[in-house]
Amino acid sequence: MSRKNHIERHYTKWGYIFVIPFVVVFLIFSFWPMASTIYYAFCYLKHAGNTNPVLLTLLDEPKPWYQNFKDVFIAKSFWDAFKNTIVFFLVSTIPEWLLAFWLAAMMTDRRMKIKGRFLWKTAFFFPKLVAGSTLGYAVLDQIISVVFQGSGYTMAAFMMNGFGFREKDLEFLTSVQFVIILTTLFMHFGITFIYAIAGITGIPVEVFEAAEIDGANRAQTFFRVTLPSMRPMLFFITVVSVVDGIGMYDIPSLFGPFDTFRRNLTLMMYMEKQAFSGSYAYDKASAASLVLLAIYILMSGIIYFLFLRDKDEARLKKLNREKERELARSI
Repeated sequence: MSRKNHIERHYTKWGYIFVIPFVVVFLIFSFWPMASTIYYAFCYLKHAGNTNPVLLTLLDEPKPWYQNFKDVFIAKSFWDAFKNTIVFFLVSTIPEWLLAFWLAAMMTDRRMKIKGRFLWKTAFFFPKLVAGSTLGYAVLDQIISVVFQGSGYTMAAFMMNGFGFREKDLEFLTSVQFVIILTTLFMHFGITFIYAIAGITGIPVEVFEAAEIDGANRAQTFFRVTLPSMRPMLFFITVVSVVDGIGMYDIPSLFGPFDTFRRNLTLMMYMEKQAFSGSYAYDKASAASLVLLAIYILMSGIIYFLFLRDKDEARLKKLNREKERELARSI
């Protein structure tokens, strides 16, 4: 064996040794709970106390393997949670993206030369470091004080007297849904802003210089150069936004899990209620978690194929496949 091959095998051995802690931790704390969740979704668990799970098809009175999923889909609370989650996700994510990409485009614009960019980045990212419950209470308190107390009430009264607004027209500002959406937007747009900056700064400067030489304005540069050049980062931002938005829990839960009209109930709160709020229905909670996983995949796929996929590249690949088939037939 040559010395070069001996050195390569030596370094390869240490690479496998160093990766062992990660593999062990992943198998114990990630893979095993995930595999157990998938297994429990097709099992029956008595909803009082801890019992060994039994597959639905192996019970004394066998049930269909999809029974837990059926129970989830026929529950009205699940559909209330699904509707609230989708509304919260769309209404908070769209403004979040618009604000984050607009600020990122300004901060990275070579022609604007904004000073103190590091301080601005830190300020925008700071809300992400604050607990959602704390931030939610702070936002709610500020809205109430501005709209219905002190000088803010004077401004609200002026709006009502001068523009025909009534007090009921401003009550939505203190509603559960509005506070959840506003807090989620304020809390998450900073990390999206950081990701957008990372994607823009990863584009070679020569691309922007070429756009400037060709006479492209800022809007044309952003939509025709910047966004197409950062498709991988856009897909990453999409997945993170979907996971954060569809899986929101901490901000809605601060208003209580048993709202009379279920105005704050989300899918994560529904799963928590099934698993831990007295019923201990781990089987139905596991089925709901798999449904949530399917929603993650579906939402990310829809956004990718509608907005982020390179359609020209897809057409070129399709054309090349057709040419290869024609060539194979001719042979």
